[in-house]
Amino acid sequence: MKSVGSSMGPRQSKGKIWFVRATAVATLTAFSASVMSANGSAAVLNPALVPAPIPVAEKTKPKPQTRKPAETYQERIDRIAQSPRSMLPTLEENEGQPTVCVSGEFTTLRVVYDSLFESVLPSLPKQLHQNAYAARAAAHRDMDRLNVSTLAISDHPMALGADRDDPSLTYRGAISQWMVVQLLKIRDGKEAEAIPLGNITLAQAVETVWLYFFATIFTPAKIGVGLTPYLGRPFEGTDALNSVTYNLILQLMVQGSTMAGQSLYQSISNAIVSQCIARVTEEQRAEAGRPSDTVTYPVNIPAIVRETANQLALADNDDCSAVGNVPLSRIVTRTGDYAQNLAQTPQEKKAIAAETKKILASLRGAQVPHNLIPADPSDFTQAESLISTFGGIIPVIGGAPIDIILGLSHNLGQGDDMFEMVPLSDLTVTKSLTAAYFTYYLSLHLFTTIGGLLEGQVLTNGQEVGYLSPIRALTTLANIPLTYGLVNYHNVVRSMCFVEDDTNGNGRGAQNNRDRATLPSASTTTPTAARPGSTRQGSNNPASPTRRAGASSTPSTSSSTPAPLVPGLPIRIPGVN
Repeated sequence: MKSVGSSMGPRQSKGKIWFVRATAVATLTAFSASVMSANGSAAVLNPALVPAPIPVAEKTKPKPQTRKPAETYQERIDRIAQSPRSMLPTLEENEGQPTVCVSGEFTTLRVVYDSLFESVLPSLPKQLHQNAYAARAAAHRDMDRLNVSTLAISDHPMALGADRDDPSLTYRGAISQWMVVQLLKIRDGKEAEAIPLGNITLAQAVETVWLYFFATIFTPAKIGVGLTPYLGRPFEGTDALNSVTYNLILQLMVQGSTMAGQSLYQSISNAIVSQCIARVTEEQRAEAGRPSDTVTYPVNIPAIVRETANQLALADNDDCSAVGNVPLSRIVTRTGDYAQNLAQTPQEKKAIAAETKKILASLRGAQVPHNLIPADPSDFTQAESLISTFGGIIPVIGGAPIDIILGLSHNLGQGDDMFEMVPLSDLTVTKSLTAAYFTYYLSLHLFTTIGGLLEGQVLTNGQEVGYLSPIRALTTLANIPLTYGLVNYHNVVRSMCFVEDDTNGNGRGAQNNRDRATLPSASTTTPTAARPGSTRQGSNNPASPTRRAGASSTPSTSSSTPAPLVPGLPIRIPGVN
């Protein structure tokens, strides 16, 4: 990837600087105005079993995968440090001091505010400069005084240590990413921390603002459209377009806006952490994300949530395989061990152990054609996603049938043997959740289609404007746990791994990349050398600059048996509700 300065001309540079400034202003305004809570929860559903056809004689051979090595965490911060120019002008207070180019991961809102202030100041009359400086001083005091609960703030996966090819960058939405971040904070015992407004990073602010956009705008809008009464037909009397209703137009607008919002969210958040935003001193970089030394928000985390968080780390393709790749047999075993740990008597433990063995035996004895489970919509290509989104408006076959066809076609396109058999015990968590997703989705589709036919011709000839279809209203409400529960839960289990699967041995997963990275020194134009022989992490040189004050590299540990993976997070967020 080329550096900013070498890949754009003056006009493009000015345009990009304007875009970053505009984004920073909008982000800072929205973030400091109010922080609202959002919670995505899900019910764990049992996957439907597909009737097993005759087993095939041979299993398909895995295709060799060749891919260009993705940019690692260390390589990214080193590349950014070499950038010849930053998107925001260098602060006056930093002139003549050693500085280093950093992304939004280390650019605080205080630095953003000061940069915007110095950009606007020359355009003000000189007689107003004194008042402007006084206003900036007051803003600095407010930034130091106002604290935000760490549980109300999200973060980008790459700022946590993920490399570009790690699953947490692929399987994420604003809500599911917030869930991942909070589980990691709870695991590390940081749930009571409060972060001064000025120390919040630009990456954290962008992620958090988009979280509240989805939780308070996009999601309610989609639900609201589904509960909107019949509004009539704009092309009544036209045979070709008579089926088009105002409700359909609203639905298309909301679906298109949600899809565009998701794409824009990921594009902006990725850009914030992938290029040089500002040149800062090492002291300013150390302030990024640093919690308050005096303010805390005591939080009562449910025991089951804390126990679950203690067993999870950020997934890494090379060092910690995601929970979504774990077979069901292991989940059953972990659940059985946890239940035995809770048992009060030896007889109860023996009964639980016997039941666990019975379940495992039944799972091993059942063969399923796992490739007949359609691909998860999160794995769709861009073209498949467009067809899925806008194909949902097609009568009868739109929605679940189209997604199932797309999912099966995706499997065929990968060369999967559609009748390859595996024991149910070897079925992965992802395959199971995908089967549950399509089972629920298809059930809702059949309910809507058949229920619509039973309702009769209520809306014939454009009559009954203002009529709210009970079937459509019930379907909209029943779709909430599917779209905003199961999907978010699935993203979480594909973005996180079990701590015992971390080959580094410390249960940190992808966060090891951040913990062990060597931050480039100020005023350097060449990257700090990584540890010899290492391609995934930086040096552990004790003399290297501290990443950030208060950052812990050791997770809290639990001496009890690992808890089964469960969805859910604390509903109450301190300082928000």
